[in-house]
Amino acid sequence: MELKQLNLTKCELQDMLGIAHDAMGVCSDQEMHSLLLRVRELVPCGNIIAFLGETGAQGTLKGVAKLVNVSYPAGWLGAYLENGYATVDPVLRSHFRQFKHQLWSQTYQGAVSDAEQGFVKHAGSYGLSEGITVGQRSNVRALGSLFSFAGEDMGEHPRHLAVLDHLVPHLHVALMRTAFSPLDSRSPLSAREREVLQWMMEGKTNWETSRILGISERTVKFHVQNILAKLQSSTRGQAIAHALEQRLVGGSLSSLETWLASVCSRSGSFPNPGSPPQTLRLLAEVL
Repeated sequence: MELKQLNLTKCELQDMLGIAHDAMGVCSDQEMHSLLLRVRELVPCGNIIAFLGETGAQGTLKGVAKLVNVSYPAGWLGAYLENGYATVDPVLRSHFRQFKHQLWSQTYQGAVSDAEQGFVKHAGSYGLSEGITVGQRSNVRALGSLFSFAGEDMGEHPRHLAVLDHLVPHLHVALMRTAFSPLDSRSPLSAREREVLQWMMEGKTNWETSRILGISERTVKFHVQNILAKLQSSTRGQAIAHALEQRLVGGSLSSLETWLASVCSRSGSFPNPGSPPQTLRLLAEVL
């Protein structure tokens, strides 16, 4: 569901922008912990956990590269490991194959084996009967992120899925930064890629950039794809934010506004990124 259909308040939209912006500066487990607590203010839930999993063939989970437990019960985590639940957890197994958001109750409907049903019942005894799991596959490493938000009412509010879908690319990059240094987790941009990125920051389309640089639109698209991959980004706005954070290109307030506007423009809540509204302009100054 699109954000424009959810009637989010201006305050809630600003909170989402703030989380997306601040995710670019997360470098430690404590900062990641604090960021996820802020997500809980937008998506009320009882328990949160995040981890990076090393992926193998056919979407198998080979190991955990990073784990940040915000509020999952320690007893449940111990039982999870002791009982080898990673091999029967329906949500976990599905997640690393598809990396699509999951509402647990829907996934649990397909739990037919005794082992799976036993897992669901045991999780329920810890208050983990309903929740949402989201995450993203890394474009550079054989890793994928998983973020689980557990709460009894999670399935009753479609807005929760929409909000988490919009935040997950930023949460993914933040979690990656806690595990790997920025230089280690990206490849340097070429001179041409930096040129293309600079015009992206000015809000230019691929066609406009091709005319400016005197190259084909197809070549610009190729450079944009490389930029997104190297900067661990799923959108142009996210790539711009990463570049500003890592000082890969020069930036100004207007460039930051362009990024903030691009994050929201897909929801239809704000006009074209080239002319961000006064509210967004003020928000950019605060951030």
